Amino acid sequence: MGARDGTTHLVMTPLEFLQRLAALIPRPRLHLIRFHGVLAPNSALPAQIVPGETHQATDTATRDGDSLAPSPRTRISWAQ
Repeated sequence: MGARDGTTHLVMTPLEFLQRLAALIPRPRLHLIRFHGVLAPNSALPAQIVPGETHQATDTATRDGDSLAPSPRTRISWAQ
C-alpha cells in the first residue's frame, strides 16, 4: 500500500533511517498505556464498569448514603 500520491517506496540514507527509527523508541520509564474517560485514574465511574474493582469514589459514595458498595476483589481469568 502506498501513499496518496502513488509512492510505493521510500529511499533514504542509513542515517535518515536511524533517525526515523530512533524517534519511535519511547523515553525510559514512560508509561505506554494511557487511560482516558471512564478508565482514567481520577474517574469516579470505574467501580461501576470494571468487575471486582474497588475505587476511592465508591468509598465516598457509601459514606454519602448512596447504594454503591465496593465489590470484593476477585481474579478473573484472561479467557473470561
